[in-house]
Amino acid sequence: MSMHALGIDLGGSGFRLGVFDTVTGSLVGDFVEQQHEDVSDPAMVQASMAKTLQALEWRGPIGIGFPGVVVNDVVETAPNLGDAWVGTDFSSLRPFHEGQVSILNDADAVALGELYFGVGHQGHDKVLTLTIGTGLGTTVHENGTLIPNLEYGRLPHPTRGGLLEEHLSGRARREANLSLEQWAGRFQEGLDALERLVEPGLIVLYGGIMEHWSSIKPLLSTRAMLLPAGLNRTAGPLGAAWYATHRD
Repeated sequence: MSMHALGIDLGGSGFRLGVFDTVTGSLVGDFVEQQHEDVSDPAMVQASMAKTLQALEWRGPIGIGFPGVVVNDVVETAPNLGDAWVGTDFSSLRPFHEGQVSILNDADAVALGELYFGVGHQGHDKVLTLTIGTGLGTTVHENGTLIPNLEYGRLPHPTRGGLLEEHLSGRARREANLSLEQWAGRFQEGLDALERLVEPGLIVLYGGIMEHWSSIKPLLSTRAMLLPAGLNRTAGPLGAAWYATHRD
């Protein structure tokens, strides 16, 4: 038996979505990516989502990965999108799904996708997944259980000042015009701090910068097993879709 759900991954530059079989992890139909120059306006972004869902003629479970703390399907913080998002529950999308839209932290969605359909846990009890994008998403699975909304990327950097994600994210690399070697040096500093904090057996790295994995891998060192994500752009939407059908 298949269970289909639509998963959305909302980020700092837009959103991506797809319909997935949440038993097999297979994409069912098209994968849509919508860019937005300004994601600080919740009404505009949700209208764009609704237009896309209408075009897909979707009726069914919806899961959304959001870049911030989410509690009981309501956005509590939105550090990279703006305070206008706080309190959002995506109720505008309910006509496409009878009931509450399922919302979770975007990095948690990526980690769920990876745990069940990507690299898995590789036999380790504790897995740290780092999502490198506009910010730095951090997720821990312990004995298969997700610890939600950790947001360790918002912790102070141990030596440079500011927040970890201000030095380790993909946006930080672009804004400072860092080479891969320079970025990897900064990333190693944060990686050391997070590994001491979490003590994982496996660390999974996800994000666009991982297209350079063969160049980055020799520049990083960890006690834990270190692996690139097994999924590409679909990890977040797939994890959100899985959450919509398995959360209970």
